[in-house]
Amino acid sequence: MSELSCPNCGAPVPIINKASVYAVCSSCKTLSLKKDVNLEKIGTAGELADDHSIIQLGTQGNYRGTPFRVIGRIQLKFELGFWNEWHLMEGDGSSAWLGEAQGSYYYTKLNVGIPTDKIPNLEGDEDPIVIASGRRERITPGDSFYLGENWTLKEIMKATCIGGEGELPIGFQTGYEAVLLDLASEDGLFGTLDYSESPALLFSGNFSTLEELNLTGLRQEEVAYNQTQIPAKSIECKGCGASLNQFSPDFSKSLACEYCGSVMDTESDDLKIIAKFDQVSRDNVLLPLGTPIKLPNFPESKVIGVLRKSTEVDDETYTWTDYLLRYRGGYAWLNENGDNWTYFEPLAGVPKWAPGLKRIFQKRSYKWFANSDSNTDFALGEFYWKVSAGEKAQLEDFISPPYMISSERTDKELFWSKGVFIPFDTMKSAVPLDTASKLRKPEIVGVCEPNPFKIRLKRNLWVAATLTAVFLVFQVYGCIKAKNQIVYEGKFKYVQTSTPNAEIGSSNFRDNSFVTDVFELKGSANENVEIQIEAPNIDNKYIFFSAALINEDTDTAYDTSIETSYYHGVDDGESWSEGSRSDSKSLAEIPPGRYYLRLESQSDFPEGWGSVYNVKIIRDVMSPAPFFLFSIFLWLPLIYTFFRSYSFESKRV
Repeated sequence: MSELSCPNCGAPVPIINKASVYAVCSSCKTLSLKKDVNLEKIGTAGELADDHSIIQLGTQGNYRGTPFRVIGRIQLKFELGFWNEWHLMEGDGSSAWLGEAQGSYYYTKLNVGIPTDKIPNLEGDEDPIVIASGRRERITPGDSFYLGENWTLKEIMKATCIGGEGELPIGFQTGYEAVLLDLASEDGLFGTLDYSESPALLFSGNFSTLEELNLTGLRQEEVAYNQTQIPAKSIECKGCGASLNQFSPDFSKSLACEYCGSVMDTESDDLKIIAKFDQVSRDNVLLPLGTPIKLPNFPESKVIGVLRKSTEVDDETYTWTDYLLRYRGGYAWLNENGDNWTYFEPLAGVPKWAPGLKRIFQKRSYKWFANSDSNTDFALGEFYWKVSAGEKAQLEDFISPPYMISSERTDKELFWSKGVFIPFDTMKSAVPLDTASKLRKPEIVGVCEPNPFKIRLKRNLWVAATLTAVFLVFQVYGCIKAKNQIVYEGKFKYVQTSTPNAEIGSSNFRDNSFVTDVFELKGSANENVEIQIEAPNIDNKYIFFSAALINEDTDTAYDTSIETSYYHGVDDGESWSEGSRSDSKSLAEIPPGRYYLRLESQSDFPEGWGSVYNVKIIRDVMSPAPFFLFSIFLWLPLIYTFFRSYSFESKRV
């Protein structure tokens, strides 16, 4: 490290990195250009605003195995507040930058791999037009760029330089304004096109969490990791004189009066009124300002702002409420829609598109749910931007219950967030008792509410498929093992001796019963017997058989009935047929022994008419019927669950 003298006041100016070209005197704020072993004054750095940053010169860290030290800073002001670009010296002496804004961090480096003629030019700063490849296009968030990566434009901002400190590889002028384009890739990269120079500089790198930076030597250790918060302060509304609480002075940039709707700029000492909502109402604001929230798996937070929003669909107005939560080190949103609750956190990057109108984020697929626009009807409390009446945005939702990802697009920004459904009982237990008592149990299905029938459907499907496969194995094994032994075959002729259709045993019925020859059933007592009867010539007639398999030695009878019937014809020019010329019945667990079959029959043949039929008796047959009956028993609940699941999904709003 070398130490030079300030050309203005003579105070020592340490130069840690040999690559540093500019330095700011910590005593008199003189900005100097390093020339050999001397410093040459080129301007004066402005006073830095106290933005409550936890980082300071000398802070050290280690990002993904790369050690670094903070040696300089440029501070900028933009619409949402202050933005710090901390200049880092890495372990090998190379430079990197750590962007810091609203509790978010971005580790980037100057990307010198892109030819300067590929960097798009920009015209205008309020509604910029990009000039690239011979085209002039007005850009909006969501537009795409290819600069070594496929980038999506997330935000267009105009920043003003406040000042700087330490040593820097680039110069700056206090008060200069520049347009910055924030970019994100589907691979999670972050980039910034900085139009403070021409051609613009591209910085690219990654989003980072505070924990990933492994910082030490912070400004105040207890503040650094948000062990304490800046205390709330009381503000008098400039519109109606009401006393208001500002719960998070270090975070909020505007405060909306809950009594008169005046919105004050909390960054200005005189609390200048910058907007006013025509309507103000605390009706149906279920979480009052200052309500503490203790949701499982999320940091403890407090409600500091409330937005009531609405959209028009088919001439109907739908409203919902967004609650801004502030916790130590960040912020989140609680969305209340139809008494359903969803917790949203800001999402780094842009989720990937996937076939079927889906988005992929962290290896989870989200299907498209809805597009809509939103209008901010009124606001209460404080916000990290300068909230105004009538703010409009385009919304797009993708769901994968219990999660959802949503984009909110304005003329200047594309904001992505990730939400998770909060069950009613969980929500009730997360707030104080007096607040919980006012919460209403939802009567409609939430946008990302988990479908309980879908879970059952998957479970039932798995159970049914598994048991069906197991039973099929047994069925196939049984078919292979079955003897299928034919123990009797006979051919007979039925002749009608009674009045057609006379019931067996009635007065018009003449007994036509007969018995077959005796046959022997071998095997074990748990084997079955199948009786098959086929009447191959039957035509538009039926023959019903009352059958009894009788043990010759014990006179034990096993009764059953078999019917062969076949009808056909033509109705209204269309042919039809029904029935079958054959039928069979199975008798379970027939002990071995000598048996004969007794048959008694009835039919609709005219008297004296009839038909031949064949009788076959088979020992030990594996019938497919139990398998199909068992399958129906298994799959019917699945069908029922499917329709319940479908009905649940159709009610999702």
